[in-house]
Amino acid sequence: KHGGGYEWAAGWKRRSGWNYMSPQGKYAAFDEPAVHVTWDEASAYCAYSGGRLPTRDEWILSAYTELRDEPEGGYQTGKVYRYPVGDTPVGMNNNRSHHFSVKTTQKGVNGLFDMGGNVWEWLADRREAEALTAGGSWWYGPEKATVNGLQWKPTDFYAVYIGFRCVY
Repeated sequence: KHGGGYEWAAGWKRRSGWNYMSPQGKYAAFDEPAVHVTWDEASAYCAYSGGRLPTRDEWILSAYTELRDEPEGGYQTGKVYRYPVGDTPVGMNNNRSHHFSVKTTQKGVNGLFDMGGNVWEWLADRREAEALTAGGSWWYGPEKATVNGLQWKPTDFYAVYIGFRCVY
C-alpha cells in the first residue's frame, strides 16, 4: 500500500518497499505472517477466503483458556493462563527485532501458534475509526500479550508488526 510501510525509529518513518509482500524491505517467505495491512484489508482477505476476523471474546477464550479435553504440552483443561503460551512468556517471540515464520514459536494454549508476540492481530471489534488488536508483537515486551494488553489502533494504520488471523 502506498509503496512502503511504517516502522518506529525515533518516530514513525515510511520505509520504501516495505509492504505485505516485503515486510522488512525484502520479499517475504511463504510462511511469514502477512503484515503491513490495514483492518479493512485484513477483514477483506478473511471474507474472500470464507472466514472473518475473530471477535475480542473469541480471541481471548482461544488464547488464554485451555478448552481441549486432552491437551498436550502440559496444559490443563479449563485453566486460564496469563500468556498464550502458558503461565510465563517463555516460547513467545518478543525479540524486538523481527517477526518469525508462522508455527515456529512454542505451541500454545489450545495448540495454537503465534497468539502471543510475533505480530499484533486485528480483531473484528471496532469503535468508530479504531479496531482492537491482540497478542502483542515482536516489538513489544511480553506484558502486551496478556489479556490486559489489547490495544485500539486506527483502522487505516499498518505497520511491520501488525497482522491478522482468520476464523472459519
